[in-house]
Amino acid sequence: MSDERQVTPTDQFRIAAATHIGYVHLRVSDLERSLAFYLDVLGFRLVSGGPHTATLSATGRGPGLIVLTARKDAPARPPRSTGLYHFAIRVPGRRALAMVIRHLQEMQWPVQGYADHDVSEAVYFADPDGIGIEVYSDRPREDWPLRNGQVEMVTEPLDLDNLMRELETWPGKWDGIDPATDIGHVHLRVSNLQAAGDFYHGVLGFDVTQSDLIGALFLSAGGYHHHVGVNVWSSENGPRPPLDAVGLISFSVWVPDAATLREISRRLKAAGVSVDREDHHGLSAADPDRILIEFFTR
Repeated sequence: MSDERQVTPTDQFRIAAATHIGYVHLRVSDLERSLAFYLDVLGFRLVSGGPHTATLSATGRGPGLIVLTARKDAPARPPRSTGLYHFAIRVPGRRALAMVIRHLQEMQWPVQGYADHDVSEAVYFADPDGIGIEVYSDRPREDWPLRNGQVEMVTEPLDLDNLMRELETWPGKWDGIDPATDIGHVHLRVSNLQAAGDFYHGVLGFDVTQSDLIGALFLSAGGYHHHVGVNVWSSENGPRPPLDAVGLISFSVWVPDAATLREISRRLKAAGVSVDREDHHGLSAADPDRILIEFFTR
């Protein structure tokens, strides 16, 4: 069930515009199998690794974008429980997206769907443990549609033929995912949409960028279309997954300065949210569904 903590703040706060998602930390059931997927199919590179964990990035250098921790007996996430809906890998343009799609086709990796969101173009699939993944490229920000001051994202069929024509004039050779790739956003399954909005908007200060889609809410910093999405489409009033289940262990939020980090800490504590592992570089705290967030700054 959703957490009963009071998370309504006493004053208005907007998180710093340069805030963005850092990495996702995933629990997988077989590290060797997952590495074969993330390295060979998606084209990430190994930053560091051990018997049970590995850190990956688009360049092979830090900071990492995906951290994998393996547990052989990790159970699957129960269908109606909270947790990760998908995490979204952002590539720097249409050609980079077309390269990923062509490589998925060449590797015969199953695709769940394609979408045109007006603000972006995307492909959806899952890793070997069924963890949802979106790979997308943004359209120019000046072309994003707005309605009533909010970004108007849609889900329409992707013109795949048009996208793949990006490779006709310069087909290139697959050499892994584009080095400028990052984690664009995370989309979470939550048990209570109001509680999630109170936390991510009211306490953390993310702006609400779209609220007119039934059962979902999208939030961001700095006018981006969304850094965090939350929905109750299959998880309303749902339980948390087992602590050792396959899926999301945590995700990180990068903030540009120590002052923002201190203000987040102050607001979390004022809202009665437990703050863990706090120092001048970062802190961690859980949202109302006990999804762990690690905030950090350089």
